[in-house]
Order: sequence, then C-alpha cells, then structure tokens
Amino acid sequence: MKAVAMFPLGTVLFPGVHLPLRIFEQRYLQLFSDISETNQDFGTCLIEKGHEVGGNDSRFSYGTLCKVVDSEELALGQLGIQSIGIKRVIIKKWLPDNPYPMANLEILDDSEDTDFPYKQKIIEELERCYVLLVQMGAVQPESMNIKILGQLDLFSACSLAPLGQLDKYNLLKLDTSEDRSNSLLSLITSERETLAAMSRLQQEESK
Repeated sequence: MKAVAMFPLGTVLFPGVHLPLRIFEQRYLQLFSDISETNQDFGTCLIEKGHEVGGNDSRFSYGTLCKVVDSEELALGQLGIQSIGIKRVIIKKWLPDNPYPMANLEILDDSEDTDFPYKQKIIEELERCYVLLVQMGAVQPESMNIKILGQLDLFSACSLAPLGQLDKYNLLKLDTSEDRSNSLLSLITSERETLAAMSRLQQEESK
C-alpha cells in the first residue's frame, strides 16, 4: 500500500491512455510541483458527486496510477501536463488534504495486450458506432482512425468506446480481460443499436 497524490476527475482514465491536463487551481499546481521534485506518480479517480474544482466532492474507489511525461508553463500561471495511465488502483483510504487530495492505494498488477477476447466483434461494433456518429454529425470523420483499431489493447478500446463515464468506470473495475471484453461488447452493441435508432429518427425528421 502506498500514499499517493490524487487528482480526481470527471472522466475515467484507463492504463496506457494519454491524459492531457490544464492545471490552474493552486493546490494542484502545488501537487505537480511536489511530484516533479521527487519524480513521483499521481493517481486519478472518477468523481461520483461534485466537481473537479473547489473540492467537497465524493469519489469512486477504483482509479488509475499516472506518470507525467511532459509539462509546460502556460499563460496566467497555468500549467500544461501530459501524462499517461500506467496501472489500475484501488483507493483503500483517503488521507487529509495536504493541500491536495492524498490516498493510500493498492496497485493492481494487471495489464492488457492487443490480443483479447471478442476483439474482432468489439472492433466491428466500434466502427459501426463511429460511422453512425459521423452520419448524425455528432463527431468529425477524422476523430477516429479506423485503421488503427486492430492495434488497440483492451484498455484503449474501452477508452475509445462512445460510452458514459459510469459505464467506463464499471469496465475499469472489472478484474479479468474476459469479463472486461464481454462487458464492453455488450455495452457497445447496445449503444450501436441506440445510435442506429436515433439515426433513423433523424433521417425521418429531415424528410
């Protein structure tokens, strides 16, 4: 178990996925100053209730350990951070803010490779979802490079899936690739069916 500085977010981050941050709140400027001096990692987790800014939020118990890979000073005293998720974690205990959130974490020793259960079916459903989203004008065609889907690991596929944050959190906390793949396939199949129905309705209304 390890005490780690925490940066709660309104989004779910998966291991292996890049996370750009713009830091402006003073306590988080202090967080990244502190960890840069000691070359420490930081943790993220999904906020259950409340907001990223100002504190007084409640948080889910699974999250991701992250490593800073680059940083730059921005205008108005802000800081740009480029980071990447490296491991899933369980938050065992929240510690007093000092001045930023701290928690004792259990780091989970798991990884995902590019060969996972139901991969081809998952890729096909991802493609169908994004084609529908483009047709509906919800995303730009260049928002996804379909050619790279075959190279994705399971965590990256979960991140790219057009799902709500609670669905993504439920994917993050699953313990096995089999369970995560099965759940992801079910979720994106359901989402594709919903998008298809919305697309048909949109086409009918435009006639």
